[in-house]
Parts: sequence; structure tokens; C-alpha cells
Amino acid sequence: MRKWAIRLSLVVLAAMILATFVGLVAVDAWWIRVFDFPRLQFVLVIVLAMALLLVLRTGKPWLWGGLGLLALGFQLFQLYPYSPLVAKQAVAAARCSEANRLALLSVNVLQSNRDYGRMLGYLKDADADIILAMETDAEWVEALSPLEAQYPHGRKIPLSNSYGMALWSRLPLTELEDIELAGDETPLIRARVEMPSGQRPALFAVHPLPPRPGQSSSQRDAELILLADLVRESGRPTLVIGDFNDVPWSRVVETFQRVGQLVDPRRGRGFYASFDATNPFMRWPLDHVFHTDDFGVLAFETGPDVGSDHFALHATLCLDEARFEPRQEAPELTEEARENAIEELEAASDNVERMPSEELRLPED
Repeated sequence: MRKWAIRLSLVVLAAMILATFVGLVAVDAWWIRVFDFPRLQFVLVIVLAMALLLVLRTGKPWLWGGLGLLALGFQLFQLYPYSPLVAKQAVAAARCSEANRLALLSVNVLQSNRDYGRMLGYLKDADADIILAMETDAEWVEALSPLEAQYPHGRKIPLSNSYGMALWSRLPLTELEDIELAGDETPLIRARVEMPSGQRPALFAVHPLPPRPGQSSSQRDAELILLADLVRESGRPTLVIGDFNDVPWSRVVETFQRVGQLVDPRRGRGFYASFDATNPFMRWPLDHVFHTDDFGVLAFETGPDVGSDHFALHATLCLDEARFEPRQEAPELTEEARENAIEELEAASDNVERMPSEELRLPED
């Protein structure tokens, strides 16, 4: 029994070590990119496997212990910025005038979920200024149409491919349009929010394809890089919300932040896992709110179970450049980030059939 326990622990630990270092390979194959997601789970499994081997006193403890500690250190290094042990990247706002306050709610409803009443009641009670719902087909758009009484502004893009989007706003929206940056029927919504203060922040809502069997991360990666370039062109203040189908510590999301000059409210606050709501052991943060440094954070949290495989993400922000811009700084647009962005676009132009070549633009200074 002891031998079988040792063998099982060694196999599990070896698998975790292999998964850790395979994930460092900068290619867009789905079976490599999925290792970006479960870093917290990797940490827990590595710790358990190493503890069991220590108790069982396996041979060559220095070898397995050294490799295990190396893999564990890398995983913790990736997760550390999202712990409360580090300074918040997006500063907290202790107070805010109503004219400068903006409450956002982003939720992936799960297209196959047909518990419309539960979702509708939740969205009404949340009392956000702007609601983004994703995976909305025609049935979901119709079921949530009562929101229009409270939210007269917005854009609806019902699709049956799980990439429909619907945006509701109680504040007027201008320059409203939907765009396909990287093809494959995954539109994003762009608008300007007319706030009571007279400020007009740009808003982007996005939901690209995930890496999965038969589908690399090329389209997702290219869409996020092209979006970051649009964010830079839009100037400040700017907000980006949606289901990125990527985690905040991935190389692509880091490049997205640097190119778009955006801060992440998660950093220094917590993990805020939004998926998978149906499995407490397999959760990671796929839904995001990023913003320029004009905003401070009044509240940031995930919502309750509302029948979807995602938890909603709530963010209440305060737009006041004079107060917040001197106290926070977006990640620097380094030469490495610029090169990474170019590489992602070049890879997508080779691998994504519907990628429009005229959209491939290099990030500018």
C-alpha cells in the first residue's frame, strides 16, 4: 500500500511539474494555454503531493523536493500579485460624488441556462448603471427585455453561437457600435458613457473565443491585442469589461494591460474567481474589469450563484483624474510588451482564416 501511495504521489507531482513548465512555452496550442488557468489548483496539488512524499519518506527526496519547490515557486510567483500582501494596483476611493460614480455589472448568462426569471430578478436588484450580459441568444435578449424600463440605452447582438452580447445602460451612450476585430462572429461593443458630471469615458465590452480542443488561442490573443490598441487610440478615461476567456496572469493579458495602459482592480485585492460557478474545485478569474488610472475603486466583488457557470462581476468606480491619476500607475509599455504584441498578431494572421490583415496594426508610442 505504501509503495502504491508513493508511486501515485510521484506521478501526480511529476504531472504538476511538467504542466508548470510546459505552460511556459510561448505557443498558442490549446493544450498548452489551458495550463495558464488552474494555477491555484496546481499550488494545492503540488503541496499535497510533496507533503505525502515527505511523510512516506520516498527515495531521492532532494530531487523531487527541488523540482516540486521550483514548480511551486513559479505558481506562487504568478498568483502573488493578486494577494492582499501587495499594494493595490487600482487605488481605493473612500468617497465619490454621485455625478462621478459608475456601477458596472458583467455576467455570462450561459446560453443553455433557461432560468430567465432568476437572472432577470438578480440584474434588477443589482441596481448597476451599466449591465453587460454575454452568451445572449434571441431568447435571452427577449427574456431580459424588461430591463429596458430601467435601462433605456444600449446595444443587443443576439447570436446562437454562445458569443451574443447585450448591453443595457441607464446613462446615455454615444458613438455606439459593434466591431469584429478578429472575425469568427465574436463581436465587441464600443461606446462612450455620458456621465452626469459631463465626462465621457470610453467603454469596451468583449468576449473572445477560449483555447479548447481543435481551437488555439490565436483568435482570442489577437482580439485582446487589437482591443488594447483601440483603447490607446480612445484615450482616457476608458473602461474594458467582459469575459476574456483568459486569466489576469497570462502573458497575453499582461501585454493587453501594457499596450492599453490599463490597471487591474484585482491586483492587491484578491482572486475573485468568476468561473466555474458549478465546480468549487475548478475556479479561476475569466471575467474582468480594467480601467485607465482616472478611476478609483469604490467596490469590487463577484456575485452569487444565479444559474450560470459564471459568477457576475461587480465594479463600482469613481471617475476623478485629479484624485486618482497621481496615486496609481498602469504597467509600463515596455519593448518586450511591444514585441509580444507584434508576435501575437503575426501568429494570428497565420492561423486565423478570417483575420482581416488591414486590422493588424503595431502599437504606437
